Amino acid sequence: MGYKTESKEITFMSETNFKKICKVSDLPNRRGRKFTIAEDTDIAIFRIAEKIYAVSNVCPHNQSNVMNEGYLDESLFVACPIHGWQFSLETGKVPPECKGLSATLETYEVKIENDEVWIEVKEKKKKWFF
Repeated sequence: MGYKTESKEITFMSETNFKKICKVSDLPNRRGRKFTIAEDTDIAIFRIAEKIYAVSNVCPHNQSNVMNEGYLDESLFVACPIHGWQFSLETGKVPPECKGLSATLETYEVKIENDEVWIEVKEKKKKWFF
């Protein structure tokens, strides 16, 4: 099951909201890569050894589309390259010692199947203001 866009086929896991993004072998270790999973959704994918993490590519602090260029530490936190705010790759939350900061980086479920990385595509709710 899939459809074509600009000569690239996008495949979905049957009966789910997962989208095939790339092969695990396409991801460099300890560096981020940016992918577009929907018309208005960019994600950053990080491979740390054998584990894959997917988060929003947009920093919730200043709305910059740069998290794929962020700095990784040993505690599985990625820091925005613009202002240094850190977010957990596992939960999207800021470190516990950063009291008073409430921004959260959106995280995405990742599945690996036959060396392929599949990311959960979340349905966005439109907000209408009148």
